[in-house]
Amino acid sequence: MLKKGVVWMVVSLVIGGLQAGASEWQTSVDLRERYQSFDNFDFNSSVDNNAWELDTRLYIKAKRDFDNGFSVYLQPQAVSITQHTTAAGTQKLSQADLLQSYLGYESGTFSVRIGRQQLVYGDQRLLGHLGWKDVARTFDGIKAGYKSGDIAVDAFVVSPADIVAMTPSSTSPRGASLVTWDKRVLTGVYGTYHLNKKTGADAYLINWKHNDGIGRNMNTYGTRGFGVWGAVDATVEAVFQSGTWVTGVSQRASAYAAKAGYMINAWKTRFGIEYDYSPGDDNTDVTMHKNFVFPFHTNHAHYGEMDRFSWANMKDIRLSVKTSPTQHLTLHGNVHFLSLDKAQGDWLNVAGTGVLYAGNAAYTETDAGTEIDLKLVYKVANMKALMIVANYAVFNPGAAVQERTGAKDSAAFAYLIANYKF
Repeated sequence: MLKKGVVWMVVSLVIGGLQAGASEWQTSVDLRERYQSFDNFDFNSSVDNNAWELDTRLYIKAKRDFDNGFSVYLQPQAVSITQHTTAAGTQKLSQADLLQSYLGYESGTFSVRIGRQQLVYGDQRLLGHLGWKDVARTFDGIKAGYKSGDIAVDAFVVSPADIVAMTPSSTSPRGASLVTWDKRVLTGVYGTYHLNKKTGADAYLINWKHNDGIGRNMNTYGTRGFGVWGAVDATVEAVFQSGTWVTGVSQRASAYAAKAGYMINAWKTRFGIEYDYSPGDDNTDVTMHKNFVFPFHTNHAHYGEMDRFSWANMKDIRLSVKTSPTQHLTLHGNVHFLSLDKAQGDWLNVAGTGVLYAGNAAYTETDAGTEIDLKLVYKVANMKALMIVANYAVFNPGAAVQERTGAKDSAAFAYLIANYKF
């Protein structure tokens, strides 16, 4: 079992032994200010539970290469969160820790990283950095890579880093643990074959083992195809799970995604359509768990900015447009038509393991609702290091919301980000 923090501490010791032939440190700083507001997330406008949040996040990156193929990468981070809700008032959280800290080695076709690091693969539906969060996804462990010609393969044994801070709550004003990662290990292989620079296929196998009184031992395996042909791009992905969910309960689940886009020259505009689907669990078989679960969820980027859904017990038809009327301005528009696969099953939250609305054998409605997301990204012309992002989203609930809660009012979400890199 991997011990939290031990690996990157070893890295710090090894750094001291690397001496001759080193280049200068390459450094950068990323400072982000984000204001966001949450309006009527329970879909009941008669209850005043609106909230706002102000987050400050600082990344410092430092990398140094050595002539013998070794390199060192350090990325400390600090975050400060101020959150206000009507019920709990204003609460604050601050934390500093290491996001990444690893020793790397690369020689020809072979590479290895040991220490705290991020894993980013494919469309990041399963493993990714999820840079949206103030406390991002990162792992302690080792990753080895092989790359030759059109083939690239990574193998890794890692444990999710114990970065515990999250958003403060009424019960945990200093922040709650993102999840309890004690005694959890991910072992995986991820391979990619390229037919050409923009077209190819991925295949992967990830084992998620968690024996801290729960007994999970699940295999997640799948494939992803991607390609660009002139003005057309497309991606398809299918992933399956088997193994043990908890002691005495088997895991059997799957999830699917397909998307395509067409680009026109006018304002570099892309029109897209996407379909995401994962069969649900109607909870009738207590010996079988059929909801797809995540070794390390990255759902925020895919199924709506408002985080009402994960890739489990769901169907999502997404229509999108992305256009850049000027060199510095990009506009994004997305409409999600969301529904449950099984009305009787649990409606799962963005993490995929928590229940947003519990299922019931009497439920018959699957229409979850429609989410509309509008985003503006502006790279300030005379300040190249500064980027402004503004987003506004509305979730219009469907019959499934009213059946579960009796509420039917729209919810809204907005944020404004200023990101400065230097």
